[in-house]
Amino acid sequence: MDVLYYVVVFILSYLLPFAGISKLFELREEAGWKAYVPVLNFMVWNKIIGKANWQIVLLFIPLVNVFVIASMASDLNKSFGRFSFLDSVLAIAVPFVWFPYMGFSLAKKLKYIGPATKLREDFKKNVKAAIKAKNESEVRRLEKEHPIPKKTMIREWADSILFAVFAAHFIRLFLIEAYTIPTPSMEGSLLVGDYLFVSKVHYGSRLPMTPLSFPLLHNVLPITGKECYSVWPQWQYRRAPKIQSVHRYDPVVFNYPEGDTTLKTPNYGDDYYNQLKREPDLQRREALRARMKSELKSKIVVRPVDKRDHYIKRCVGLPGDSIEVRGGDLYVNGQPAPVIKGVQHEYYLRAKAGKLLDLNYIKTNYAITSDPRSSAEQAIVHTSPAEAKKMQKDLAAVLDTFIRVIAEKEEMDRNGIFPYNHSIYRWNNDHYGPIWIPKKGTKVMLSMKNIELYQRIITAYEGNKLEIKDGQFKINGVATNEYTFKMDYYWMMGDNRHNSADSRSWGFVPENHVVGKPLFVWFSHEGWNIRWKRLFMSAVGK
Repeated sequence: MDVLYYVVVFILSYLLPFAGISKLFELREEAGWKAYVPVLNFMVWNKIIGKANWQIVLLFIPLVNVFVIASMASDLNKSFGRFSFLDSVLAIAVPFVWFPYMGFSLAKKLKYIGPATKLREDFKKNVKAAIKAKNESEVRRLEKEHPIPKKTMIREWADSILFAVFAAHFIRLFLIEAYTIPTPSMEGSLLVGDYLFVSKVHYGSRLPMTPLSFPLLHNVLPITGKECYSVWPQWQYRRAPKIQSVHRYDPVVFNYPEGDTTLKTPNYGDDYYNQLKREPDLQRREALRARMKSELKSKIVVRPVDKRDHYIKRCVGLPGDSIEVRGGDLYVNGQPAPVIKGVQHEYYLRAKAGKLLDLNYIKTNYAITSDPRSSAEQAIVHTSPAEAKKMQKDLAAVLDTFIRVIAEKEEMDRNGIFPYNHSIYRWNNDHYGPIWIPKKGTKVMLSMKNIELYQRIITAYEGNKLEIKDGQFKINGVATNEYTFKMDYYWMMGDNRHNSADSRSWGFVPENHVVGKPLFVWFSHEGWNIRWKRLFMSAVGK
């Protein structure tokens, strides 16, 4: 498949466009074979459109080269008398169609009228001189005889919008993108209403897996609610070279792993996988899955990796790590995790008889996230251990009880805790694991006890067919009791530890779901109030 992918890319990005361009070279009395020789072809191209050869250096700079080639394609059109807006769009968007069409179908109609760059410069120079001489008739003559038509205001706006959308789309795809924090799962570090810039180059820009998509939208069209992308073609997962690896305890933006299947049925009660999580038995769960697909076929949407919803959590476990939560505290490879500034836990406050809690005062003076169940008699708040200690001391006069809330070991989460088989894994958010995080190239022995941990990796993430019968396993039709992982995986947790749907709920995050590294908060608000102190604050929060 890799060989086929590179063959297709080579044909679409090189052979087809330059096959057409070779005919344009011949119209300019240049040897057509030069179009197939790397570097030489761009030198001839620059000669035809009137650009200096030193600009070829820009073609070797990632992202910059996209805009340079787009400009060169548009100027090649103009140098042969193709000036329309549609011509520019086709040359930029589908060069593997447009240039063969120009070279083979339009060749007899085309005429080389001169380097587009020089034509523009000469025209501007002559018009400027005529204006300076106050010679209006000369200005009109130049405008009338100039081979490149004068653009109307609508065309000027259309060209500007096209370039802006083109530039923004490629910057968003490969360089940097703006995100907002919609839920309190990272509160303590990142707040609801924070707007972040996220770098896609730190971990290596991920090449689009679904390249045909409506520009600047992620997965849904506004108003209609329809999906905004085409599932064909789909390309394999690949990344550009990375600046750094994912570091332990850094916040990471990623595609929601369970976002591969969604239900567009708000009255059905819950999302697709939460329905399945409530059924701990493996066989009954598969029967429920089949029934849901039958009953809700038109409502189920299956999304490719790069079109799944975006989440942001803190990476607390790297490939090969062992993760455990003991009494609400995180342990990594058997050692207590360092204290991360802003990580919150849940605390229960109860006022003394005859006393009341001033919730407005608490919210104003302490870094907390309050729970809607709170009242003047008793409250539940989410805050850091340091802030909790300060609060307990300051409010001692009115407090009867102040304790950190930690679930009992046998207390189960009704919404399901990964890996969902509670008869084997008696875990909850405060007592979890230990669980090992798969690492690329590592082999694991399969059993009925651990298959719940790795089933989704084997099938959904790494594309294999898994059959389980009488305690025996078949992968892609071959009987086996072992599996070697094809990708690295990560463990993500929210900083608001008691109010976060994270890896404890849906398991491992595959490397191909990693989107980028949050850099800083560029805007933040709560309602109509701007949080000025948070502007340009680092998003790392350690």
